[in-house]
Amino acid sequence: MVWRALADLVAVVHGVLLLFFLVGGFLAWRWPRVIWFHLAIVVWNVVITLVSFTCPVTWTEQYFRSRAGEPRYRGGFIRHYFEGRLWPAGDTPIVTWVGFAIVVIAYVGFFVVLRRRRKARAFRP
Repeated sequence: MVWRALADLVAVVHGVLLLFFLVGGFLAWRWPRVIWFHLAIVVWNVVITLVSFTCPVTWTEQYFRSRAGEPRYRGGFIRHYFEGRLWPAGDTPIVTWVGFAIVVIAYVGFFVVLRRRRKARAFRP
């Protein structure tokens, strides 16, 4: 019972981290210090995507599930929970690129907002 609860908790935290990956850059427009935590998440995701290794958060969830007597799922967190549910099976690489494009858009917007704020401060009497 405890192991399953831990696995579920890790899955929820993983989902929140994934959501933050997608929207954190936009949140930084309002709260600029958020960008540092978001940048760490982005770098982490880039490394996982390029090196193609199992995310330790996924591994932790699967470890807790195996301790609870549940089978480990194949593939990563995104494939297991979202592929075939939120987008068609097999489209995860496309969705990954879309996710990174969203991050790039958010970062471009972040620097535009940051620049405007600096200009506004410079012109205050």
